[in-house]
Amino acid sequence: MTRILGALILLVIFAVPAVFGPAWAFFIIVLIVLPISLHELYRVGLDAGARPLGLIGLVGSFPYLYTIYMGSFTAALLTICGTGLAILAAGLYLFEKGKATARQVSFALAGLIYPLALLSFWILVRGGTDGRFWMIFGLLATFLADVGAYYTGKNLGRHALAKRLSPKKTVEGLFGGIALSVLGASLFFVLYSRFFPLEASYPFWVFPILAGVISLLDLVGDLSASMYKRDFQVKDLGTLIPGHGGMLDRMDGVVPVGIFLYFVMQVMQ
Repeated sequence: MTRILGALILLVIFAVPAVFGPAWAFFIIVLIVLPISLHELYRVGLDAGARPLGLIGLVGSFPYLYTIYMGSFTAALLTICGTGLAILAAGLYLFEKGKATARQVSFALAGLIYPLALLSFWILVRGGTDGRFWMIFGLLATFLADVGAYYTGKNLGRHALAKRLSPKKTVEGLFGGIALSVLGASLFFVLYSRFFPLEASYPFWVFPILAGVISLLDLVGDLSASMYKRDFQVKDLGTLIPGHGGMLDRMDGVVPVGIFLYFVMQVMQ
C-alpha cells in the first residue's frame, strides 16, 4: 500500500503537470526534481567535510538548468564548467585541510554529468518539435521496459544478468522488458498520431527500434544507480518517496534516455 501511495503522489505532483501542462510547467518540475536527485547522490557519496562541494554543485545546477531551458548552450557550457571549476578550487582547499579526498572531489565533479547534465536533456526534448509526444513516448517506453522486466524476471527468470550490480535482474527479464516496451510504445505512436496530429512525419518502423534502444538505456540507468548503492552500501539513495526510496531511485532509468531522444529528434526533424 505504501508503494502504491508513493507512486500516486509521484504521478499527481510530477507526471500530470509534465504531460498535460505547458513547457514552462515541465521546467518548474525539473527545477525541483534534478537538484533533489543531485543532492541525494551527493548525500551518499560525500563525507561531512566534503559536503561544501555538493553545495556548490547544487547552487550551480539552477542557472545551468535555466540556460538550458532558454536554449543558450554557450551559457549552459560556461555555467556547468564554471561550477566544475569552483568545485575543483574548493576541493583543493578541503583536501589541504584534510576534509576531502581526491575521490570525493572527482565524485562531486561527476555529479555535474550524472545525473545533472544527462537529465537536463529532457528539457530540450520537451521544448522541441512534437516535444510532448517525444517526452511521453520516452517515459512510456522506459516504464514499460521496467514493468516487463520485473514481471518476466519474477515468473520466468532463470539466468542472472548482473550478479554484482543487481542480483535479481535476469536475462529473461531483460528480453521481457524489451518486448513489452516495443509493443506498447509502438502502439502508443499509432494512437497518438491518429488523435493528435504531429508537426513532423515519422515512419512507423522507427519506433519499435527506438523503444528497444530505450529499454537498453533504461537498464544502463538502473544499473548505474545500483552501482552507486552497492559501492556506498546503501539500500536507497534517498527516502523522499514512501516505498520507493529517493527521487533518483525512481528517475534512474530515464537518466540516459533524454540525450538519446534529443539526438533522435535532431536527426528526424
